[in-house]
Amino acid sequence: MATAAAPRSPRRSSGRPRGADSAARREEILATAARLFSAEGYRGTSMSAVARACGMSQTGLVHHFPTKDDLLQAVMDRRDEIDAARIQSPGDGRPRGWDYLAGLVDLVRHNQGQPGIVRLFTTMAGEAVDPEHPANTWLRRHHRSTAEQIRAALAEAAQDGRLAADAPVDSIARCLIAAMDGLQIQWLSDPDHPDMAEDFAALVDALRHRWEA
Repeated sequence: MATAAAPRSPRRSSGRPRGADSAARREEILATAARLFSAEGYRGTSMSAVARACGMSQTGLVHHFPTKDDLLQAVMDRRDEIDAARIQSPGDGRPRGWDYLAGLVDLVRHNQGQPGIVRLFTTMAGEAVDPEHPANTWLRRHHRSTAEQIRAALAEAAQDGRLAADAPVDSIARCLIAAMDGLQIQWLSDPDHPDMAEDFAALVDALRHRWEA
C-alpha cells in the first residue's frame, strides 16, 4: 500500500528583502567607481578597471550599468542625493530661508572630512566643462538645481519679511555656487589651506548682513 507523502516544509526566507543583494552590489559599484573616477579621472578609468576593483566580471558590471556613461551619471547623481540629504533637518525636512544657507555651510564643513568625494566633484567638473563630455549634462543640471534651491530659500526669506526688496537673488546664488566650487579647488590643491567652511560661512554671513531685512 502506498504511503502518503510527507507534507513539504515551507521554504525558509533568507530574511533579506528581494533585491537587497542587488541594491547592495549597486552601492558597492558606485562607491568603487567614485573612488576610481576621482583618482584617475573619467577618461582614465575603464569599465574593466571598475569591475576588477569590485571583484566581478565586466559582464556582471554591465548588468547593473550598461555603459560607462550610465555609470558616471549614476555616480554623480548619487553624490548629489547624499548632499541634498545632508542639508535636511531630521524630522523637519528642508531648512527654510536663511537657515538653508546655513545648511550649505554645514555641508561644506562635512565635505572637509570627505576629500575623496570633493576630489571626485572637482575632477568631474573640470572635465565636464567640455560640452562633449558625458558629464556635461550632469554639471549643468547640478548648477541649475543648486541655484534653484538657493533662490527658493531666498524667496522664503522674502516671504518671511527677512530679505531686502532689492536683493540680487540670482547674483547671490551664482556667487555662492562659485565660492563653494572655488574653495574646494583651493583646499584640495594646498595642504596648508585654512578651513574652507569658515571662509564660506564668512561669505554667507556677509551676504546675510547686507541683504537681510
